[in-house]
Amino acid sequence: MKGFFERLIPWILCLVWVTAATPAPAQECLSPSPSLKAGKDPYAAVNSRDLTPAEHEGLVRLFKSLAGDWQGRADTFFCRSASDPADRIVEQLTAAAKVEVDYYGNLVLDGELFNAADRTRADRDLHLFLNNRRLRVDHDTGAGDVEIQSVSESGFSCVYRRVAASGATGSSRREYFFSLQVDGNRLSIEQTIYVQGKLSSGSSLLLAR
Repeated sequence: MKGFFERLIPWILCLVWVTAATPAPAQECLSPSPSLKAGKDPYAAVNSRDLTPAEHEGLVRLFKSLAGDWQGRADTFFCRSASDPADRIVEQLTAAAKVEVDYYGNLVLDGELFNAADRTRADRDLHLFLNNRRLRVDHDTGAGDVEIQSVSESGFSCVYRRVAASGATGSSRREYFFSLQVDGNRLSIEQTIYVQGKLSSGSSLLLAR
């Protein structure tokens, strides 16, 4: 990717914050989803709604403020076993991203993760839509609907559900808990994924500019 460096001194200050930050401890693999803990159905359709005018305007401003180049790190975990919570893979990756925002406030994050241990790279993209006063993830249709948990001018958190193909003919139900928060020139994006109601993987992306 091109141009992840702006002015030298601000970049160094941001990098110090990112490398010094302590990653959030991963939850225990196979633990039940927050929906189950709250007595809710993790397979039901999410309770989506329109953003209020103030919420919509605040998120448009927030997203537009994120346009540009970012760098930092990603902490990820993946649960490998269907029965052993201790069987998981944990990685600490270098991250770089470019954020672009269109006239309507819709956001695209084009990210790249680098694993220094095995020298591999992986793309990590994010699409957030605000069209028609609806906050949506990945798809600008009903397929991208989310249930808003909190929203402010500094970020938001939400839950959304998808059905994914599994094996040759099967499928699995997935529940995503997602949050994006901004503090000055610091951006935090966290996500945990539950498959069939059990914790399967998660990531914490810490970026600065």
